[in-house]
Amino acid sequence: MSIKVAVPVKDESLEIVTRTGRAPFFAIFEFDGNEFKLLGLNENTHAGEHEHEHGHQEEHTADEVEHHHKHVKASKVDDCDYIVVRALGPNMEDALKLAGVKIIKVSKKDGEKAPEVLEKVKEQLK
Repeated sequence: MSIKVAVPVKDESLEIVTRTGRAPFFAIFEFDGNEFKLLGLNENTHAGEHEHEHGHQEEHTADEVEHHHKHVKASKVDDCDYIVVRALGPNMEDALKLAGVKIIKVSKKDGEKAPEVLEKVKEQLK
């Protein structure tokens, strides 16, 4: 059985972006219980929509959670079993939970690139 894992990244370099909702892409990996295979990069439709709003703090409301959930689906993160993140706003967190995606939080010390961080969280993928 394989597990799908999303990681918010800057680009093909697979450098992890700290603010999940602002990541340009989600790298989608398949984990077969042994190793990770990159399936592709899905554009984060939420990031493109909000590029002009740096520093904008969204309200934590049902409407905002639904708005984020729409982007989670559009970015096909809802197809994933897990998402590995550094930071997550409350709206995105609730939207991911609504989609049934389990959240694994990591810190900068765990690594800069998705593959090295995924190796560190292997044991949490069950």
